[in-house]
Amino acid sequence: MRNYRYLLSDKYNAGTIAEDLKVQLDINRFQDVHVKAVDNRNEVLVQVPSTGPLSLEETVDSFMEEYKTGVILE
Repeated sequence: MRNYRYLLSDKYNAGTIAEDLKVQLDINRFQDVHVKAVDNRNEVLVQVPSTGPLSLEETVDSFMEEYKTGVILE
């Protein structure tokens, strides 16, 4: 599994963004993706399978583009 920490701009709420991302992933029928909000650091953690399709990571990154100030791959 690969972990991405999306650092959010202060004008966005991590909980709201995480829920919206979950809906987007459901619409695109991606499974085995874990999304969690870290409200005290205003981050969204996304865990994707290492062997998952490249389109999954592209979908997440495209969705987060407007909201993120940075991303950390763990």
